[in-house]
Order: sequence, then C-alpha cells, then structure tokens
Amino acid sequence: MLKQYQQLIKQQVLYEDKAQSSAVAALDLLSKQLVQISNERKSCHPQSFLSTIFARLPLYKILRHKPISEGAIPQLKSLYLYGRVGRGKTMLMDMFYQNIPIKHKKRIHFHRFMESVHQQLNNLATQQSSSGQKVNVNPLAYIAKSWATDIELLCFDEFFVSDIGDAMLLSGLCRELFSLGITLVFTSNCKPEELYRNGLQRERFLPTIDLINQYCQILSVNGDTDHRLTDAVVVGYKNYYFSNADGEQLLAKRFKALCHGLPTLLDKEIIINNRKISYRAKADKYIWFDFYDLCSGPRSQRDYIQLSDKFATVLISDVPQFSGELVPAVFSGVEDSYQRSGVLMGSLRHLDDEARRFIALVDEFYDRKVQLIISADVDIVDLYQGQQLSFEFQRCQSRLFEMQNY
Repeated sequence: MLKQYQQLIKQQVLYEDKAQSSAVAALDLLSKQLVQISNERKSCHPQSFLSTIFARLPLYKILRHKPISEGAIPQLKSLYLYGRVGRGKTMLMDMFYQNIPIKHKKRIHFHRFMESVHQQLNNLATQQSSSGQKVNVNPLAYIAKSWATDIELLCFDEFFVSDIGDAMLLSGLCRELFSLGITLVFTSNCKPEELYRNGLQRERFLPTIDLINQYCQILSVNGDTDHRLTDAVVVGYKNYYFSNADGEQLLAKRFKALCHGLPTLLDKEIIINNRKISYRAKADKYIWFDFYDLCSGPRSQRDYIQLSDKFATVLISDVPQFSGELVPAVFSGVEDSYQRSGVLMGSLRHLDDEARRFIALVDEFYDRKVQLIISADVDIVDLYQGQQLSFEFQRCQSRLFEMQNY
C-alpha cells in the first residue's frame, strides 16, 4: 500500500499530505501484521474447514464455540481513522483493503452493516420461533460469531451513530467483535469521544467509546485541504447538478439521452421495502423522482440501499433549500432520526427531517457509485441553512461535489 501511495504522489494523482502519510504508514504496518497472523491462523485452524463445520452446526453449538483468535495467536490493534470531510479517509481504507493479500476480509458501509445486523436479528427470532426451542442465547454474540466464521478483517466506512437503536446494539456488538479477535478498521468524521454526542441515553453508549479507545489505534487525518474540492471538480459540478430555471428541462434531456430508446414507464410507482414510491420515469437502470416522493414521509436508509442496488443512475427534481426556519412540531415518518437531548420539539427546523434523509441518500449513492443528477433551488453550497445538521451536511455537500466525476 505504501508503495502505491508514494507512486500516486509521484504521478501527481495525489498530493503530499502529512496526515495522510501517517495514516498510510499505520495501515501498511497493519497489513503486514495481518498477513503474518493470517498465515499463523491458517496453520492452526484452516478457515475453510471451520466455516464448513459452522454451516452445519445448530445454533447452540455455534454459540458455544470458542473464537479462533483465543489462545496463542495475539490480537492486533485495530485502527480508527477520523477527520473532517474530504480528507481521503475512504480512499485510504479502500487502498488498504484492495492491497492486503488475505482472503477473509470484508469492506462495508456502516449503514449497510447495521441493516445486515437488523436482518440477522430478525432471522434469529424467526429461527427460534419456527424450531419451537427456547435457546438461551445472546443474539449479538451469535451475529458476531457468524461474521467471525469467515472474516478476520472488517472495514467500516463512515462510522457514525445517530439512531438510538443502533447505539444500543453497538454497545454489545463491538464488545463481541473485539473479543473474537476480528481486526476492525473504521473511518469516521468524528473522533470516538464525539460519537453520538447529545444522543438519547448516551451514557449507555459510552462503554462502546471506551472499547474503541482500548482496542484501536486512533489516528487523525485532519488537515486544511478538502481533497474533493479540486478546481476541476468545483468548476465542472454543473454537469450533474442544475440550480437554474432550466433545471427541469436539462433533467429531461439527460434522462432521454440516458435511456436512448429503451422502453420507458411514466408516472408509476415502484415497491421498495413493501412501500410505494412514485416516480416520474423509469427505464432499465435509470429512474427519475421528485424530491418529496423520495425524501419525505416514511422513508429510511433501507430504501436508499435497495435503490442503489437496483439503479445505476437516479435523477431527482426540485431539491429545496433546507431553510432552517422554526416549526412547531415533529414531522411524521422520521425513521432514521432521533430527538437530541436538551432540544425541545418546538426548536426543530423546517425540512430537517427531509435533509436527514437526503444526507442518507447521498451517503448510500456515493458509496455504491450511483450517478446522481439533480435539479435544485440553489447551489450546493447554499443547500442547508439550518444549524442542527450543519456538521452532517458538510459531508453531504463535499460528496455531491465529488460525485460530479461519476
């Protein structure tokens, strides 16, 4: 990894960055240590054999099995990279992941990981119900051990906790993952002490922060430069983002050019997670929505995960400016949000719920390399005018600029 990073600097694809260089050195060292320990684990416990046995064992035997990392093989220190938006955290983690020559690894966006955890919890409940046997198990231990059967390196991109349910699950899940000896690599905009700040019942999440600090090397990649905001990107961003009076016409032209004679459905509905979402037009891997159909009402991160799996390009009309004006009550259908401690209901801001969903949508599409074409009321830099989500929206704006290269 270190050689590749240095070569990219020589080629002027990347620019010298002190904080990035420190992170690369740490990731490169971790890669070498992982390869060595992976080879030791193979000689002690052939992983393919272990996975085959686990696949055939009943639930209670899986939960009684001791992790392969216990005993003589030491546990590596995991890594937690944090820094402001545009500092190259995801790029560095991906470079590390792609270069490390071990088989049993997984790289996943944090939202997708939590979606998988929720699905596994549902499956476990169904399994116990259908078997008619009451098995006294810790479901989080079961999930962690199911991951440990064929994963020794787990990379989380965009580790960020905003949901009280996820916060409570992570308290137990992180402990189990660390205890099993799985090496974790996190990227985050926050240092550990800032995770879930002002969240409900945050005191129950504090042990998770302690675990991260105990088991991870904490590295800052902060700096003055947002590497996403290069001159070329900023100058050319109107390729996929239109904020003028002709925005709707330009979107229509783009959709027509993308479809290029493909059979097209107009003004229909698509079923996502058993709920209907209206769309303007759809053809093969291309779909066009109105903003409020996609980001208002009962929508969640799970919807955007499914959309990113189904479509290569998504067009969105009429993205508003999130004004930050006061509203008297909570909007309905907020599945991914929470009331922050000490924030009164009457102090919520106009369109903050929609802004939260828009952030989740951009995060998911960015991670999955979905092309996003937008018409909006204002330029990217003026989209969010509130205060409560200003930190989260910085990442959203930076990613919208970078996505102009897709």
